[in-house]
Amino acid sequence: MLFRSTLCLQGLGATVVKIEDPRGGDAVRHVPPTLDGCGAWFTALNRGKRSVTIDLKDPEGREDLLALLEDADVLVESFRPGVLARLGLDPRMLRTRFPRLVIASLTGWGQTGPYALLPGHDLGFMAIAGMLGVEHPQVPRLQWGDFAAGGLAAALRIAGALVSRQATGEGDWLDIAMLDGLVGLQQTQFAQLAAGAPPDTLLTGGAPQYGIYRCSDGGWITVAALEPHFYAELAAAADVSEEGLTRLFASAPRDAWLTRLGGACVAPVLALDEVARDPQVAARGLFAGGLVHPPTGPVAGTVPALGEHTDEELARVGRPVRAR
Repeated sequence: MLFRSTLCLQGLGATVVKIEDPRGGDAVRHVPPTLDGCGAWFTALNRGKRSVTIDLKDPEGREDLLALLEDADVLVESFRPGVLARLGLDPRMLRTRFPRLVIASLTGWGQTGPYALLPGHDLGFMAIAGMLGVEHPQVPRLQWGDFAAGGLAAALRIAGALVSRQATGEGDWLDIAMLDGLVGLQQTQFAQLAAGAPPDTLLTGGAPQYGIYRCSDGGWITVAALEPHFYAELAAAADVSEEGLTRLFASAPRDAWLTRLGGACVAPVLALDEVARDPQVAARGLFAGGLVHPPTGPVAGTVPALGEHTDEELARVGRPVRAR
């Protein structure tokens, strides 16, 4: 979540200085597969950042970080609750020392509550948020908590805190939890429950005009004909029942349907290696050098070597450069 939130901030124009442990750096650097000599995930999420190595367990290292915070706008951290304080960097102390600083603490469960200190991953957060269903729960392809409810939501809240600071002169300490974001994304489902109705089935496979169907070549097509004019176009082509639509889409290959029924909100299901070649995706310029941009805007630059900018950044804030 920390990687993705700071990448989203880069898309909004931020300069990000990544603090890494001098003993090998971020572990994701070394996770295969590799891309240009570095872990592919690390490359995707950390290109264009500046790498500074600091040992936060060393008093001199903590002083280095405090010096960097003198002119920083935001500190983003993803330790478990209480770890930053045990390192001598309690957010409350930092807020007192740097009143304009925005601190964003990103966790899965949040800073408070009975689960706060438990380990967790995206799948568990989605399970508690009620996003997996109970009849046939499956592992989603995308980590919604990490990407949307965590990373993107964190970038939005940080941007909001910076706007607020312009009016008040005060920073903030943001408690950002993936669980909170996942629950908060489900506005309509919880509204249905509050109204005494079952959760929305229209958008979750309960209506034949909003579903996925197999084609004659073994590919798949999606149909989302919810509005009356889209439904009418679909109905002109077939009986709008699950059986009727199953027969219809099985009568031709996947790539024929966008041309035939694109006006009824029909679209092909693409494999991941097909996405960059899709005409619409290509026209929008969503990829650069094989790497997709974050949803907030383009990010350029190379992946920093471990500690590449340490001397430069510490010299900038008047800290002595030490042998490392």
